[in-house]
Amino acid sequence: MKEKNKLKDIIISKTAQALRKNFFTVHVADSAKDALDYLVKIIPLQSSIGFGGSRTLEEIGFFDEFTKQKYPNLYDRNDGTLSAEQKRLLQISALGADYFVSSCNALTKTGELTFIDMWGNRCGGMTYGPKTRIVVTSWTKITDDLITALDRQKNTASVLNNIRFDTKNPCTITGECSDCSSENRICGVTTVLHRSFPKESVHVVIVKEELGF
Repeated sequence: MKEKNKLKDIIISKTAQALRKNFFTVHVADSAKDALDYLVKIIPLQSSIGFGGSRTLEEIGFFDEFTKQKYPNLYDRNDGTLSAEQKRLLQISALGADYFVSSCNALTKTGELTFIDMWGNRCGGMTYGPKTRIVVTSWTKITDDLITALDRQKNTASVLNNIRFDTKNPCTITGECSDCSSENRICGVTTVLHRSFPKESVHVVIVKEELGF
């Protein structure tokens, strides 16, 4: 265990250094609780807040902490009373929020982040619009380079998300991406962040626990 923890620290340190070189702000969290505490610390109560769908955010307790009662300007796309059109308009509004919080599907030791979406609302929120973008991710999503990151998001993250949503797409049977043409395909938009512009406007929170997909 001691040796594995040492290797984990080396991988995280190398990735954090590369991300900072690419102008990202990096926070290494020892636990899910530490990650949530960091978000509470840097996001003011009156801020407008958007978010992308994320199992990682669920697991750190984001949706329990960030509610309309505590954060009145939260763009709560999970509100079950919303119609499809109301939800769409809310997601569009979130693209101009003060803060946009999400996870990524992979990050690289060379300092890049990758995302894959069905509609592109999360990809859009991570590229332009929100003043501050925050990516909470497990260290287990770290890959060697962009090629392995894109492979991870197709053959690990996307497969697990298809299973999660019970899409019945081919990958839920084969366990790997076949670049399907299914009407239920949830992998429609891929985004790569090579740099953070404006400088340090994208915060990457790397958690030393296994979280999400």
